[in-house]
Amino acid sequence: MPTEHLMLRALRKEDFLNLTFELVNLHTEGTPLHIVKTDTNQPALLIVHFPPQHIVEALSYPSEHPFQAMLAGPSRIVFKLPDDQDRWPLTLKTLLNWQAYSPVLAGNALPAGATTGPGLNPPGPEDTALEIPTGMYLSPDEAGIWSHAFSRAAHNGRFELWHTRLGERNPASDGAFREGGNTRVIWAPDLNIPFPSSLTQKERKEIAYLSADFSIPSLPLWIFQRYGDGEYAHHVWRTYLTEYGLPHKYIPQPVHTHRLMLSSFGAWAKLEGAWEYPTIIAGQNDHVGYSTIGLEQWQHIVAQGRDQYVKTVKKAYLCDTGHRVSITTITERTFDGSLGVTALLEQYQYIEILEPVKDYSNSALASAYNYGGREMPFRRIHITNPSTPQLDEFSVSTPFWPKQNGEHFHFQMVAEDWEGNIVNFERPLLCVPLPDGQADWNNIVQDYNADKNRELRTVSIQAQSVALAETTKNSRGKTTLKTDRVVFEAQLVKGNASDQLPKPHPLFLPTVKEAKVNLPAVDRLLGRPMPVDISFDEGYLAGGFERAMNKGEVFAKLSRKVELPFPAEKAGGLVKPDTSIQALSRSLGPVADPESIKTGKFDTSIFDKARFLGGITLKDILQKVDFDPDAIIEASEYSPEKLKEKLDIPEFRIEIPIISNRALFPPGVDHTVPTVAPIAMETRFVWKPCIQDYCFPETNPFFKFLTKKQDTKFTHDAQLIVNTRLVFPTDGTASSYEFNGCLKDFAMNFVGALTLRFASLSFCAKSGKKMDVSAKGMDLIFEGDLQFVNTIRNILPADGFSDPPFLDVTSSGIRAGYTLGVPSLGVGIFSLQNISLGASLTLPFIDQPAGVRFSISERHNPFLVTVGVFGGGGFFTLALNAHGIEQLEAAIEFGGNVSLNLGVASGGIYVMAGIYFGMAGNDVKLTGYLRCGGYLSVLGLIGVSVEFYMGLTYRKKGIDSGEVWGQASVTVGVQVAFLSKSVTLTIERKFAGAAGDPTFDQMVGPSEWEQYCLAFA
Repeated sequence: MPTEHLMLRALRKEDFLNLTFELVNLHTEGTPLHIVKTDTNQPALLIVHFPPQHIVEALSYPSEHPFQAMLAGPSRIVFKLPDDQDRWPLTLKTLLNWQAYSPVLAGNALPAGATTGPGLNPPGPEDTALEIPTGMYLSPDEAGIWSHAFSRAAHNGRFELWHTRLGERNPASDGAFREGGNTRVIWAPDLNIPFPSSLTQKERKEIAYLSADFSIPSLPLWIFQRYGDGEYAHHVWRTYLTEYGLPHKYIPQPVHTHRLMLSSFGAWAKLEGAWEYPTIIAGQNDHVGYSTIGLEQWQHIVAQGRDQYVKTVKKAYLCDTGHRVSITTITERTFDGSLGVTALLEQYQYIEILEPVKDYSNSALASAYNYGGREMPFRRIHITNPSTPQLDEFSVSTPFWPKQNGEHFHFQMVAEDWEGNIVNFERPLLCVPLPDGQADWNNIVQDYNADKNRELRTVSIQAQSVALAETTKNSRGKTTLKTDRVVFEAQLVKGNASDQLPKPHPLFLPTVKEAKVNLPAVDRLLGRPMPVDISFDEGYLAGGFERAMNKGEVFAKLSRKVELPFPAEKAGGLVKPDTSIQALSRSLGPVADPESIKTGKFDTSIFDKARFLGGITLKDILQKVDFDPDAIIEASEYSPEKLKEKLDIPEFRIEIPIISNRALFPPGVDHTVPTVAPIAMETRFVWKPCIQDYCFPETNPFFKFLTKKQDTKFTHDAQLIVNTRLVFPTDGTASSYEFNGCLKDFAMNFVGALTLRFASLSFCAKSGKKMDVSAKGMDLIFEGDLQFVNTIRNILPADGFSDPPFLDVTSSGIRAGYTLGVPSLGVGIFSLQNISLGASLTLPFIDQPAGVRFSISERHNPFLVTVGVFGGGGFFTLALNAHGIEQLEAAIEFGGNVSLNLGVASGGIYVMAGIYFGMAGNDVKLTGYLRCGGYLSVLGLIGVSVEFYMGLTYRKKGIDSGEVWGQASVTVGVQVAFLSKSVTLTIERKFAGAAGDPTFDQMVGPSEWEQYCLAFA
């Protein structure tokens, strides 16, 4: 190589020409001076050194010192002088006649269209290298030529600044000069610029890779270690490149140079580069020879060495949705009014949406989900913003939340759910530039899902309807719920799942972690909205609605158990099926025990708070049975008419309660047509479980609830039916409801001595109508020692409750019943009067047992019996409920009465004796008494009467206490004319016990005792 160097400097004050010429393998000789090749066998080089062509300046924001700057290093253009010539005159024209010489370029400064070449290396000292902008070495290709004036150019007495322009020969104009051409950034050294500037160090290096690195891709180390560097290794490598959709060779594209002009005062440049470098995702396709480069576009405008406009476009993705975007950073010089005429560099950024629509139902994306995409109810998301406005400053090298004026920017979205319902919402998203390593994806997802970002991931849906789980043609709408908000999460795609993703794709996918929804069926049953938080059921996520794993089609679980207190007034006290809601089923609606439901079993313990006939816990009469999901689903689809028809079939059962909600359409209209709107929404609660015998353990064998036909003597086993229907018209008119409860073919036995049979006990409440309680086929049977009473029982009508004479509805319950009067009977001296038979049925709304009451006459209106001078009366009442005898009361009285009238005097005597028995709960009272007396009247002026009464009473108070006492009295009365006087002497004696009496401290309070003591002070 030439070793002799001759340095010359050219200065010209008029046009500020300032160049340093380095002559290699040349020396001067002769007069006038010539430059002559030193070694004719070696090339002669002309190296033109320029002063620094660029100055990098600090941005006005966020730099605290916007006037910081750093000067670029010198630039050079290298030419080789013609080989067929050995000497040239040493003149300025010889030194500036660059179009006659051949450019000397770095190995990667290749023309457009070149497909092979070296990688990036620092340019040699004898290679063309222009440091424009600072930290990047630019070089034209071999087609580039330079045009400039050889002498100073004057215009109207002023001299033009000497400059040289890059161009190329125009073949269409006989090789005339055409400004512009192609350049490449052949090298970007590690340069520490200690302030924020137009380009980052990473961006400068990426521009060099994209425009001049012909070594991309490189043979992966793992292939080299396994197969070596032979043809087979390259065959394997090409196979992998094809599999990942990557080109076998990356062809660097040059920088389109609209203008490149050099001068002693700096350069003028207008550079533009756009590259189609494959998107490399760390952990997905970064192991086959391509490195991750995020830069896509670069524009740079320089005037006299100072940046005027710089634009970079970098690849990025939005997390969690995965939409492909670009981060555009623009730096431009603007005037700041606060600094007078000073123009500083200001930088702003915005995001452009490159992939507005993301379809998660795509088979590739769905297969990459952990659960086949079931964790993402939004099957398609369209971001309608073409771009964001200018955003607050952020770093383009790390993930960031886009903000505008300090507030998070909300992307406008239109989503489609499983059924194609359109859902509009807006939400902030995390912008993720391409990370360098696979571990970065995990860090990005963990940080995004952190609790600190939960509020940003929570999106208001504003009660729009969302189909949260997949449906079929026959189950449309059954997973659709009015949703208040959803909480999104990013799901990391790892392992083999990353190979399922379309390439390239970020290693995360969006999911819905939880949602706050309204359950229309529950809300309408309760009469008030009750939003609940739900998340997807693990079984549904794992297997969907696969029948073997999820017979009950459960798809979501509630974050907390929600009590469902069924209004007793809407069931007539017959059954109050209070339960709790723990999960949601596609076919069954809200359900209580998801784990049992999924296996096709019905756990009756969910009704441990529910009541039957007021006092029986509902779970105690329910049989634990398996259910047929298909039959349940079929039943939920029945029309009201067909459902009623099915429920009337004794053998038909709906083992678990169905709480469903569906749309109603006009008759004859195809509801599958999207444009057809429903006319109403219907909510149902339907249940016909299998029930069993029951008795209270504490009262066994006092009371038994009988269901089997061999015990009840009915044709079929007992049946419990609950059928509730609410209809809410969509036109805003008043809603309607119908509540039906019915218990058929059952019996209740008391002490084995009395059986009460019902063919039907039903309740019906309809909007706009009064409640209807009906008991049909009621039969009271006395057994054992009480069989003789059946004679009277036969008088009671079996259908007395089917249309009862009286029906009382209060806040505590319903009481229905009747009273049957028996005509008076008189035969000779025998007379039977005032007999009535009555019965009533009580169905309480509160937590009290249902009861039945029978009576022969009443205490306030007893029956009367007379036989000659003897007479008497009495009554009998029996009240029973599921807990036992509620009340038993009976009394009978008999005696004689003789009167005598002699005209002047009249008088009479009487004797009466009776017994009374009363029992109410644990209180028992038994009383026997004798009452006798007489009277005498003379002429109506003087009268005397005497009455003697004696009674003996036993009263049991509680379990271990009681009282027995006797009472006797004599009353004497005297009447003279208009004056009368009576005197009564009474004596009372206790015969047994005083444990039931109140004590002194119970009777006298502290204040009363204090008042007593003060009276004697």
